[in-house]
Amino acid sequence: MSPKIEKMENAKFLRLPADSSAKLRDQVCELVSAAISRDLFSESEPLPSCRSLAEHLGVSRNTVYDAYCSLMDLGMVTAKDRSGYFVADTLGQFQDTIPLAQKERSATLSPLKTMLASKPRPSGMRKVDHPVDWTSYTYPFVYNQIEPERFPVAGWRESMRVAMATSNIERWTRDSAGTGSVLLVKQLQQRLFGYRGISADYDQILITNGAQHSIYLLGCLTAYAGRSVAVEDPCYPEARNAFAVAGAPVVNVPVDRNGLVVSKIPKGVGMVYTTPSHQFPTTVTMPEDRRRQLCARAEQDDFLICEDDYEAEMNFVQGRGRPIQSMEASGRAIYVGSLSKSVAPGLRIGYMVAHPDIIKEIKAIRRYMMRHPPILMQEAMANFIATGALDVHLRKMERRYRGRWEITLGAIKEFLPEFEIQASLGGTCFWLTGPPDVDTTVLAQRLKTRSVLIDEGAVFFSDPDQGRRNFRIGFAALPRAAIHDGIQVIADEVKRMRG
Repeated sequence: MSPKIEKMENAKFLRLPADSSAKLRDQVCELVSAAISRDLFSESEPLPSCRSLAEHLGVSRNTVYDAYCSLMDLGMVTAKDRSGYFVADTLGQFQDTIPLAQKERSATLSPLKTMLASKPRPSGMRKVDHPVDWTSYTYPFVYNQIEPERFPVAGWRESMRVAMATSNIERWTRDSAGTGSVLLVKQLQQRLFGYRGISADYDQILITNGAQHSIYLLGCLTAYAGRSVAVEDPCYPEARNAFAVAGAPVVNVPVDRNGLVVSKIPKGVGMVYTTPSHQFPTTVTMPEDRRRQLCARAEQDDFLICEDDYEAEMNFVQGRGRPIQSMEASGRAIYVGSLSKSVAPGLRIGYMVAHPDIIKEIKAIRRYMMRHPPILMQEAMANFIATGALDVHLRKMERRYRGRWEITLGAIKEFLPEFEIQASLGGTCFWLTGPPDVDTTVLAQRLKTRSVLIDEGAVFFSDPDQGRRNFRIGFAALPRAAIHDGIQVIADEVKRMRG
């Protein structure tokens, strides 16, 4: 074996990763390109031959040959007759910058050190952070995840096929100059009226990249107006963070058993963010009389209402409540919804319904940010709704979640009787309050070692100490059989903590 191969065997960078899902050719490309960028191959010496590198890595010669061809296309490698493959000469001009960017990057000062000295970093803001490998946990009681095998593959594939038909190509290949899919907007008009009693014209609907995108856009508008945003406390932390990053000052309003406390909204706010159908995270539903109080305050004090209507279709105890948007007569209520949360969160298709003047300005902000969400995905979702596939899927999921909701409720009452369960009308999670001597932040860390994931309560509050006794159990991603056993493990760990 040549000295170069012996050197390769001792070099960590020439080991194929054990868990990569990339093609072997691409894995070899990454290994060699990483070595080149780190100056581990001399320009004067040939790279390992296809045969020797293939033997070393345990792959075919064709795989290495294809990898070298790809690197040649990228300008990183060149071939010389009868001499083999070499590091491309053109890379020499970058030798002064490549070491700084890739070798010494960790040792250099951050260019943002001064700029963000007086502000919390967006990357450091508190949020619900699930492990990347959450599916490997035995009992992942996490929120906003689904069982991948329940995704309606056949219906979605057919919807994509129709969208990509030759006769429809022109609709999604062009730049729509800030507009969206006409088909999807029309489907939403029908759906909103039938399901939520909301009557909306074409110019009152805007498609976004998920409900989160809608929230951020509204934060930008409020900040541009120089006004603050009032949020529920506890609340959806990603909304609080979105408003802060958008530049809108955030004020906190307490939540009780009926949702946002309207009387606690301070004067001078530009918008109030609320989750009335299932308050995030406590799951309580705001009654109609309080919704009307909120509408009256909005008109009296001249502020907007952002109504995030997530999980409105998952009421198992009684019917859906009337949305604020259909009650508020002055046009200050903005309805935010998602078309992908119950199907597949990764699809990222959301929308908002608002007064035409609000939509006009939000559409302009969206245009400056990203023009518009992918039209192809919008067209596919329009077809998915039009064929009835979405309704069929939602009915299946509602039955499935209703059963799991009942199982989870029963298991909590059986194994965690000392925990208070927040009364709710449904949804895909439960909000619990434990005894004074149980710190759920510590509990969450201990449960991880037992392959159990829960959402600790502290992250949802403006003051983390207020949530030390709370935690949330989401059951949508668990098989029915695992729910009972998982909650039993939680109960066992609580007993251990209490000694």
